[in-house]
Amino acid sequence: MTQKLKIGKYTARYPVIQGGMGVRVSAGRLAGHVAKCGGIGLVAAPGICLNSPFYNGKNYFQADAEALKDELRKAYEIAPDGIIGVNVMVALSDYEQLVKAAIEGGAKVIVCGAGLPLSLPELTAHAPDVAIVPIVSSLRAAQLIAKKWHKSFNRLPDAVVVEDPDT
Repeated sequence: MTQKLKIGKYTARYPVIQGGMGVRVSAGRLAGHVAKCGGIGLVAAPGICLNSPFYNGKNYFQADAEALKDELRKAYEIAPDGIIGVNVMVALSDYEQLVKAAIEGGAKVIVCGAGLPLSLPELTAHAPDVAIVPIVSSLRAAQLIAKKWHKSFNRLPDAVVVEDPDT
């Protein structure tokens, strides 16, 4: 019997989270099909606007947010009841804008790495059903995030992704 995966208030039929692969590898179609099959599908936010009708060569940040919402829409067309989320890199200049766009687009899970997402609970406070998941490379980073989130926001991660920094 396959074990189900619960993150926040969401339970995936299979313990599969499709990772966020950018640029434009993990987009709406892949995330939607993973979610339709019972896993958790993630749209990778970095550079999602490239090769989209929203980008005119000058409006990268605005286009990135609009393209992210559009990719979430495409994913939900494939899996209307699926668990679909977004992977956002903290190191991006438009990190906060992309988190807001993810919420507006209906992301159920927001996974953040490439830095410590210390402000993620604040950015998602108006969307308490969104599961927030930091990516860490050490126990120390996980402890720091948990301590900061608990003290400042009375919130803990819904899950934690651990990536080995040596791989």
